Amino acid sequence: MSVPVSRPFSHAGQPGRLWWLPVGGHGNGLDDVAWVPVLEIGRQIVPALLEVLRDAGVPAYAAPADTRLRCRTEHPESYRLWVGASAYGEAERALITAMPNLAREAARHGGTAWR
Repeated sequence: MSVPVSRPFSHAGQPGRLWWLPVGGHGNGLDDVAWVPVLEIGRQIVPALLEVLRDAGVPAYAAPADTRLRCRTEHPESYRLWVGASAYGEAERALITAMPNLAREAARHGGTAWR
């Protein structure tokens, strides 16, 4: 899967978050040359999920979802999770393993893992 991105020609060969990901987010310290959005998650599980993906060797980044495009909602702020395209398969495996536990943890604190 590819994500169309407009880059200035002078920066076409430079990988990294600056050109692929929205500002104001948090990464797990790993980088990739291309990124794909995976899912929207609750703000409270962002740190734990970024750690899980880092431990699995998956570059990951979470940034506030653009709520301007959504209907008015009473849900807390959600974050969009992006993963490095080169590790998409590993990201799927890590998410399938981690999300049930993170969802239970979020529910215990009165929230939800998914948005």
